[in-house]
Amino acid sequence: MSEGHSVWAQPLADFRTAAAADNPTPGCGAAAAVTADIGLALVVKGLRISEAHGSDAARRQLMQQAEALLGRPGTFADDDMQAFSDYLSAARDGETADKRAAARQACAVPLALAHCCLEALDIAVDAWPRTAATVQSDVQAGAILIHAGLSAALINVDADMPSLDSAAAREQAGQTRQRLQSDGDALLRRLVDPGR
Repeated sequence: MSEGHSVWAQPLADFRTAAAADNPTPGCGAAAAVTADIGLALVVKGLRISEAHGSDAARRQLMQQAEALLGRPGTFADDDMQAFSDYLSAARDGETADKRAAARQACAVPLALAHCCLEALDIAVDAWPRTAATVQSDVQAGAILIHAGLSAALINVDADMPSLDSAAAREQAGQTRQRLQSDGDALLRRLVDPGR
């Protein structure tokens, strides 16, 4: 996507309107990416506010990791829209090799987003007990949004897997998808039930 057409260059209300429209994009992959990035922003907020009230080395390290990651989940919004547009074009044009490559990319982008979400969720879970009580709700809400982004990205993978050109590719994508969901669910459980 060109900079002028980026999800991040438009007002949030315009993105919502586009997501509700009858056009193919933006769809669940782009919405998942935006949701996860907003969730990560809440985690960063919680860490920054907590750090402003007293420095802690472990929290500062988590804050640096979160700040370095902030924005990365969101880049997958444009990538997802581009991948799906390319797939639709290749399917319309009928070139088998182009369609195969586009199908692989359409599946690879949400898998990459889910990997990124898993990294962000791991930071969020570690950050929650290290944040001030007044902003733990921001970190917890952020973690839930990140998990929602991860889960939505994997629903996108489910939709894209049948387009992959071989049983082996579908199986590999399916196994990766299951592992990412399982790992994400386990991280969220740690946050919701810290005694586990």
